[in-house]
Amino acid sequence: MNTLKTWAAAAAMVALSGTADAAFLGRLANGTASSTCTVVGASKCAMFYNDTLDITILNDWNIGTGFWSATAAAGSAQALAESAGAAQTDFTGWFLPTGDGGSGAGPLNQYLSIWNAVGGSLLDLQNQFDGVQSDDLYWSGTVITAGSDAWLFYPLTGGQGGDRQGDPYFAVAVRPGDVTASVPEPQTLALALLALSATVLARRRRSR
Repeated sequence: MNTLKTWAAAAAMVALSGTADAAFLGRLANGTASSTCTVVGASKCAMFYNDTLDITILNDWNIGTGFWSATAAAGSAQALAESAGAAQTDFTGWFLPTGDGGSGAGPLNQYLSIWNAVGGSLLDLQNQFDGVQSDDLYWSGTVITAGSDAWLFYPLTGGQGGDRQGDPYFAVAVRPGDVTASVPEPQTLALALLALSATVLARRRRSR
């Protein structure tokens, strides 16, 4: 495929490297923080929050392939990201990471930011997330040319390039911020239950 040859050349030119500079914090499916959950196995983390990038990343990098669609059309990579994130966690609002082979790390290029944060190598990426498809490509949520091409990420080298939006590639799911912000702490929950109990008791006394 000529497009992929062009893409491969572009990927080689923007092959990325970096050193780990941010923490990936384990989160269970319900959003509870966990320092003991793992990348794989019985105690597998559902997702990881990166405290520097301020994004939560679904642990599973093998949720399937789809075409590119800004509207999350059925069968698209964006639809896969949304459905897998919601199915594997108690949270919605998942989307494809941003990507831009012409820009540096930051909000416009979450793929490069994640790559740098894990340590800048395929092994680092595979050690941090479950099911990384080393020899395949992953869609970003970023368009190169409307109705034509979108940015892709290549885990084998960390490079980025573009291809036709109708071609099937893998999806990764991310969401903004830390999901634990949506989970009340035990003390907060206990106080809320105490207040609710007091309210119920007061209403019962008034009705007598």
